[in-house]
Amino acid sequence: MYNLMFSNVVQRIKERVIRNIFDIISFNSATLIFAEKFLYFLLGLAPHLRVIDIYWILRELRLVRIWDPWILRNGNEYKVFFLAGPEFKSPFWSSGLILSASSSDLKRWSFQGVALSPSQYQWSNGRMLAGSCYKENGHFYLFYSTSPKPPDMFSEAIGIAVSKDCSNWQKSPLPLLVPDYKYYGASEASSIFPSEQINKFFPDGLHKQFRDPYIFKCHLTEQYCLIFSASYENGHPVRRACVGIAVSQDIKGPYTLIKPLLYPSVDGYKGIFYEIERPQIIFEHGKYYLLFSSWVHGVNPDYLDNYKKFDLSDSSVYCYVSTSLEEPFVPLEIPIIPGSEKTGLYGTNFFQDEKGGWLAYGWYTKNYTLELSCKFPVIWDNEIPKILVCQ
Repeated sequence: MYNLMFSNVVQRIKERVIRNIFDIISFNSATLIFAEKFLYFLLGLAPHLRVIDIYWILRELRLVRIWDPWILRNGNEYKVFFLAGPEFKSPFWSSGLILSASSSDLKRWSFQGVALSPSQYQWSNGRMLAGSCYKENGHFYLFYSTSPKPPDMFSEAIGIAVSKDCSNWQKSPLPLLVPDYKYYGASEASSIFPSEQINKFFPDGLHKQFRDPYIFKCHLTEQYCLIFSASYENGHPVRRACVGIAVSQDIKGPYTLIKPLLYPSVDGYKGIFYEIERPQIIFEHGKYYLLFSSWVHGVNPDYLDNYKKFDLSDSSVYCYVSTSLEEPFVPLEIPIIPGSEKTGLYGTNFFQDEKGGWLAYGWYTKNYTLELSCKFPVIWDNEIPKILVCQ
């Protein structure tokens, strides 16, 4: 009992110290940088201290935001990676690093610290973006996206890190993939982002989208396929969002960029989406299901009428399907996965639990929390995926 009381006292003292440090900071350009570095220092320290749960404190004090999770199932253990950034920075996506946690039951999660942070290399010294993880021959491969500091923050690239234990990661100093401008280009962002953000983060007004890599192995060709969010080289100046793809015979690469797997458009030119985020491919019922998310404000207004009957929301998951990776992907009869619009999540992906059942997970946009439990089961009804949402 004494040890418990002592621990609680220490916890309260440490909470007050941390809170006071951030309270006395007057957030100008200089102190903002210091506060962010200090926050990242605390997150890096968190898994090494037992007397205090620093990560829990930072979350309770609302000093850190988290978003964009991705899950790896490793035997009986689940590993989640997710993005994190300071609550006091705006917009939230202007900074970030990758944190990780583990669980055996999808209920109790153990924080494991910082997985990857921005590096000293120019191509990745700004912020970390989402990715995916894959296990092969006793090694773990973490595919991630990243970008430089302003004013080049919207020049995105894809990197790779390797680990033997899924905890200690070795990053490659060179990017795994960058846009080649044969198939992939940039979107004009002036109609999407406020002028002050454009002036600060990417003065040329061009968003070189190249992020959110998702890795899978084709069961027919044995090739490793890396799909990602990108901008098509051709098409509508603003709404050029596409799902890019690169292939390799070795999971470590090199990867060869090929033409986009999907460019959603009308008449081949009028692009539908400004951004396609967190793409994922699932092979089920002899078909490839291509899933992705997109903010409603980035959808072509001329095309929104086609979705009105589906109660479109930011949580909606779009679904295209094909019988082959070489054939065109087309929208399902129901182009929005039923139930997805009601979850309140964004960046929704699916994963299979140890029993083979499918579950949907993502992050809540209202409060920047993650949904990693069994709350949203997924079923295939007549080859149409549906998310079950309890009313």
